[in-house]
Amino acid sequence: MSQHDERGGRSRHHDEPARDETASVPAPEEIRRIGLANALREVTAPLHRVAERAGVISDIVRGRSSRAAYALLLRNLYAVYDALEAGLERHRDSPAVGRLARPEVYRAEALRRDLATLYGGIDVALAVPLLPAGADYVDAVIDAGAGDGVRLIGHAYTRYLGDLSGGQTVSRVLAQTLGLAPDARHLYAFDVVEPLDAYKERYRDAIDQAAHETERPDAILAEAMRAFRLNVALFWAVKDATEAPDTPPTVAAAPSSGTGAHQ
Repeated sequence: MSQHDERGGRSRHHDEPARDETASVPAPEEIRRIGLANALREVTAPLHRVAERAGVISDIVRGRSSRAAYALLLRNLYAVYDALEAGLERHRDSPAVGRLARPEVYRAEALRRDLATLYGGIDVALAVPLLPAGADYVDAVIDAGAGDGVRLIGHAYTRYLGDLSGGQTVSRVLAQTLGLAPDARHLYAFDVVEPLDAYKERYRDAIDQAAHETERPDAILAEAMRAFRLNVALFWAVKDATEAPDTPPTVAAAPSSGTGAHQ
């Protein structure tokens, strides 16, 4: 994957950590001792920093993105969440994975509502093809759900805790810079009965407990690292797709109503 420099140009410099997904992953006993949630945070921290500076996400938090780019990002993420939530439900009876099968944080339905707003209809949105990076992400989630499905926990950690945490900031920025109303920001609106901080702690506790229900908590860490890399690739792909001079009309026409691109 090509990287971009801070001025928006192409650069072959890769500041990502090495791609050996087993590097720096603690042994299962150590993961259980320190807690799987803590281990996930520590192991993915370098990739998290890369993701925050990547493509469309960097543009969004800096107020430089467009409705078209945001809509295309959500179109691809919808397919990811749909696959993830289908996998979590399929393994609902698993002692490990079942702890993270929590409909209150599922985002696929929320994304359908956002896409209907951004594209002027869900059928229009779903007619937009996935980017190759989005298709790769979906394939990875489906692969993670094979067998005992424990690797899905790495994807759940990456997506849902991200939405519950940094996603709240993203939502506020989208409202301020793109003028997006709540009906285009359902992704970040969680209908839980307790404060989000308290819920996040319970979610992390569930992740920690899951580590004691599988012999492969190290596989969860490796999969979370993979998930971050897939996110980075998708963020750059969305930026490239919406800035290319030959952008497909279905993408360019997506934000046909409401506020235009913020420069």
